[in-house]
Amino acid sequence: MNVRIVLTIFRKEILDMLRDRRTLIAMIAVPVLLYPVLFLGFSQVMLIQHQRMEEQPSLVALEGDRALLRSWLREVPMVEIKPSAEPRADLLAGELHAVAHAPEGASQTLEEGGSVPIEIYYDGTETLSYQAATRLHDALEEQQARILDTRVREAGLEEDYVRPITLDRVNWAPAARTAGNLLGIMLPVIMVLMLGVGAFYPAVDLTAGEKERGTFEALLSTPTSKLEIVTGKFMTVFLLSMLTGLLNLGSLLATFAFQFGQLEHELGELEFRLGLETALLILLALIPLAFFISAIMMSVSVFARTFKEAQNFVTPFFILITIPPALVALPGVRLGAVTQFLPIANVALLFKELMTGVVPAEQVFAVLLSTTAYALLALLVAAWIFQREEVVLSQDKGIPLTLRRDRLTPRAYPTPGLSLFLFGLCLVLLFYAGTYAQYRNIFIGLLITQWLIVLAPAVLLLWYMRIDLRTALLLHRPHLATLASSALVGLAWVLLIIQIGVWHNQILPVPDEMARYMESLFDVQHTGVNVWMLLLIVAVSPAICEEALHRGALLTGLRQNLPTWAVIVAVGFLFGLFHLSIYRLIPTALSGMLLTYLVIRSGAIWHGVLVHLLVNSAAILLATGTIPAALGGYIEHADIETHGLPWPVSVIAVLLFAGGIALFEWSVRRNNSGEPAKR
Repeated sequence: MNVRIVLTIFRKEILDMLRDRRTLIAMIAVPVLLYPVLFLGFSQVMLIQHQRMEEQPSLVALEGDRALLRSWLREVPMVEIKPSAEPRADLLAGELHAVAHAPEGASQTLEEGGSVPIEIYYDGTETLSYQAATRLHDALEEQQARILDTRVREAGLEEDYVRPITLDRVNWAPAARTAGNLLGIMLPVIMVLMLGVGAFYPAVDLTAGEKERGTFEALLSTPTSKLEIVTGKFMTVFLLSMLTGLLNLGSLLATFAFQFGQLEHELGELEFRLGLETALLILLALIPLAFFISAIMMSVSVFARTFKEAQNFVTPFFILITIPPALVALPGVRLGAVTQFLPIANVALLFKELMTGVVPAEQVFAVLLSTTAYALLALLVAAWIFQREEVVLSQDKGIPLTLRRDRLTPRAYPTPGLSLFLFGLCLVLLFYAGTYAQYRNIFIGLLITQWLIVLAPAVLLLWYMRIDLRTALLLHRPHLATLASSALVGLAWVLLIIQIGVWHNQILPVPDEMARYMESLFDVQHTGVNVWMLLLIVAVSPAICEEALHRGALLTGLRQNLPTWAVIVAVGFLFGLFHLSIYRLIPTALSGMLLTYLVIRSGAIWHGVLVHLLVNSAAILLATGTIPAALGGYIEHADIETHGLPWPVSVIAVLLFAGGIALFEWSVRRNNSGEPAKR
């Protein structure tokens, strides 16, 4: 893919969009002008209406012991007693605002020390009626307090004697937290909708609009690839969506900050604060969300033949994207183990949590990772659809797309897009099916995750796409010398990764709850799972299944377009992300880079499987204490988990690692197995 061609297409499309008044209105005029006008106008109208209601007297009729009620209410401000033959009928007719009822003989009952029920009737559908009921309730509560004080004095009692408990509700939430909660409920829905608004017109115009104008054929006839065309168009849609979202966010926050100061009396004490860290995290979360929404809109729009038809296709999508952020307003819904993986809803909940307080790093990481995975899948689907001429150039009704296996071209290796799609698919399955299975039973869940969620989709998708499994998964026979040197590298890496983990834990310490959970996982006495079963579940299964995905399908796919060093970094980093923990990201990513290097240089996946198996097995043996007594006593005495390896051991580990790499390179060159894979 030529970056210069992509940028040329992007510049052309973005200039065309910015020359269109509809785009400028949706992107700039709405957020910059409409929000302040609407909210400021609304607040002024609300203030005026509130003042009018405060100045309007409440018309009240009396029932039962009218004399008693009149003596209590005639001096109440803004309450006007009005005679009525049918008070309750007049109340429903709107001629009265409220009706107060006291039973006949209420005065005598009170004089005798009894208690009487007072009822206030009002129309809950009318604001003035509700206000009248509130005024009556406050006035009668004051009268009740006076009667009670009189009785207490006459009985010679202390007031504390008859009121042993005083209750008071105190809102301990800071003003900034209260304001953040209010904004966290309102803004996510608007933000998601505005991202969609920003992407809507460009996505429709650059796909169905091109078809309707007949310019798609001319564009495809130019010496540019379909991937370059779709990339340039997608960058345009994404940029406009992101700009619209940011302008809306800035305008809304500025407007709300001003409104909180103006409506302090009506809304209570509120304080608006948005720290730099919170703003950066919100911006970071909006980027993959805008990718996700833009890619889906383009994928849907490209199936339409006309601009109007595309509008009909995309409009239901607007309804769908507003439902997840609406979950934020439901009571009790928080960012947790399940909600942090829900598309769109997770970003909305993260927004709310950030506005009201500090969010744990693992939850921020999970939201960003899952949203990026959804964006990656949506983008890959969009790119694949745009490269199908039967879709882009079709003028027929219906969906002109076939997935029949017999029409697919056999290949030796997966394309980069297919390998990334497979990685994203497995990651999404891991979010939902894997975490649920592990929650039900951690050990059975881990087996299900590895064999059914990681390995099965990789093998089945490659088979269905008619890709040779032996070459795609690098199932070549390894050379014994190379395999032996890989084992030496793996043993040295076990020591080095322990030291790296100690340093990493000093910078980003693992929460105590997670540490206790990992300890309980390897407690063979209480779990009933012996060491051999743990090795099968936590060492053998990941070594086979995860390597097939990462050092197999993902590696061979990315090698088609990336240089070797970039493949090593990319596959290693994705391997770290796949473990869904920010506390393991860097050590796992470094291990992934080492495994990728070994597999690329040797040309066989078995080197990655072996080293992966050694590292996981060593971790299990150390965690369960299944090691020689002398070594176990040395580890305990040295306090390795806190201070790391003693420097002599670190030096030996580095020398062993360097020697293992040298032997590995020598054996690779000797056996001539490090040639790049055929493409």
